[in-house]
Amino acid sequence: KLLLLIKRMAGCISSCLLILLAWALVHFLPGSKGPPVTNYDGTIYFNHESLRTPATKEEIVEVVKSASKDGRKIRVVGTGHSWSHVAHSTDILLSLHNYAGVVSVDVQEKRITVQAGMTFHTLNAVLDQHGLAMKNLAAISAQTVAGAISTGTHGTGLKFGNLATLVTKLELISGSGEIITASADENPELFKAAQVSIGMLGVITEVTFQCV
Repeated sequence: KLLLLIKRMAGCISSCLLILLAWALVHFLPGSKGPPVTNYDGTIYFNHESLRTPATKEEIVEVVKSASKDGRKIRVVGTGHSWSHVAHSTDILLSLHNYAGVVSVDVQEKRITVQAGMTFHTLNAVLDQHGLAMKNLAAISAQTVAGAISTGTHGTGLKFGNLATLVTKLELISGSGEIITASADENPELFKAAQVSIGMLGVITEVTFQCV
């Protein structure tokens, strides 16, 4: 038992050293042109050319149009709660953490529309104030609403779909800077594709959820 405990401790120490090494490489790597980005446990890291943090829809549109004009690429990054390189970019990273407010709440229809950078932690608190709740949730509430639905984040239960199935409407900005609304009635094909799009169809700016 003692030998097994020692082996487990050695494994934990090795993992911690690897994470520390990754952190050191990110923060001290020569030639970095922008703030380093890591995922939540520091196991994935990359440097990018620039980080944009718009606070209004107009600013998001301007970032997209400017990038399109200059032939640059954009990836939207959430809270980094992923073990993959899904938001990897060596060009422009777009963070919506400053675009995270409530757009509208319809208590009668039990629907809420929020800006894409809002986390589920904040969303849950807002819903509680109105006597509403999500039908299902993931085990972690740190993700942004757009990031969670775009990556197919799910909760538990055979009778529940993933979080994207609770979405009734989306607003996104296309690669040309056009603002598009999509739902089951308006642009239905785009809506189904955008629900779990991994950020490939544009920048999601607003999400409407059906609540309970």
